[in-house]
Amino acid sequence: MIKLFVFCFNFLVFQKDTSAVTYKEYLGVINGYKQLLVDIREYKLTPVQARERFQEMMLVMKKAFPATRYDSTKVHLCFPLMGFDFRAVGGYGSGYIPRGYDLFDQAKKGSHPAHDIFMKDKNQDSRDDRTGDYVSVLSTTNGVVIATENGWQTGSEYRGGNYIWIYDTTNGGLWYYAHQREIYVKAGQVVRAGQKIALVGRTGFNAAMPRSDTHLHMTYLRIDEEGNPFPVNTYGWLKQATTLLDPRIAIDLEPITMLRKAEIQQKSKPMPDIKAPKTAFRRIEPIADEEPVKSRRRRRG
Repeated sequence: MIKLFVFCFNFLVFQKDTSAVTYKEYLGVINGYKQLLVDIREYKLTPVQARERFQEMMLVMKKAFPATRYDSTKVHLCFPLMGFDFRAVGGYGSGYIPRGYDLFDQAKKGSHPAHDIFMKDKNQDSRDDRTGDYVSVLSTTNGVVIATENGWQTGSEYRGGNYIWIYDTTNGGLWYYAHQREIYVKAGQVVRAGQKIALVGRTGFNAAMPRSDTHLHMTYLRIDEEGNPFPVNTYGWLKQATTLLDPRIAIDLEPITMLRKAEIQQKSKPMPDIKAPKTAFRRIEPIADEEPVKSRRRRRG
């Protein structure tokens, strides 16, 4: 009964025509995507079998949300860490390595089709050194959660740790957030851009190592008309993303410090087609000719 209610609520919120997809098909994605990931990880499926199952699921989501449109020039994001902007992205975007990536074949190694977004955490307790608090992970866009993992244990060999997969109902495609400390959403849940979905953590085999700095690992996969996934370099989008301010962190950023003198609540504007959250959004303009950080280690997720 609860799952039926969630399904109906999802479509009422997004005002979609449900005639193109059945409840059983939609629920099959919500309940089956995580199992697909497990089967791939444990080599229970061949890459061909895994791709076919993935394609079937993604075509269901495309039918469920037919109004989604992918246009790389019109993607507007909320920056995924509260109070941060693109300067927290590792290597200023150079960490994105899509070559050799294959979601369906765990034997292939060496790719990193993602960006790692770092926070200041010298003692590696997952708390921001500037505030003493954990950092909120925000959904970059509107979407539906299709899989989560919240039970990673220290010593586990699985690299993603606690993770979230969200189907983007604005642009289509999938967002993958990894290494969370805690997760606040569940499969089937509707999320909005800027909504808190997790806390940055150090879960995952490599992310938990002392050599790794505390970070969020984030991937975006565009889904083509046949349901195939293709990684996309989101650095350009992140440079233009809207930052949700945390005033305790804002003092340590430029040009956010200039904005603190303004009346943020009165002059703020919500993102297009998104209900404005209680905390105001502020647009953070890129800084030209900024000197790169010289002493920050970058590790893959």
